[in-house]
Amino acid sequence: MKVKLPFITKDQMENGRRVFEYTDKEISVDNTLNAQMRWESRFPELAEHASIVDYSTRIKEVGGTSLAVIISKMKVIYCFLDTELTFEQFLKMFDYSQKEYVEKLIERLTEAFEAIFDAAAEKN
Repeated sequence: MKVKLPFITKDQMENGRRVFEYTDKEISVDNTLNAQMRWESRFPELAEHASIVDYSTRIKEVGGTSLAVIISKMKVIYCFLDTELTFEQFLKMFDYSQKEYVEKLIERLTEAFEAIFDAAAEKN
């Protein structure tokens, strides 16, 4: 399965102005038990209290667009990706200072959550 997320393609200063560009890129989601294993190894303090599915369900129920909710969703998405990036490196691929971009990111995160967990529900 693939989901689209808006990744930064350009963020630099040119002639005293910030030039910022992003593009939607499809990424492959690993919707297997490996996601739970990544959850446990990369976020052990959270994994002690909840599985990745339980944590995700709680985050979906909280809703909203606060930075805390966005970062929580990013943790979940991160664990569904087969990547060697640290979570901090992963977060650097996104920008939270551009209003239009943040709105697009929230929209795409919501779509990704729906796709991942609809697929999981279909398996059960």
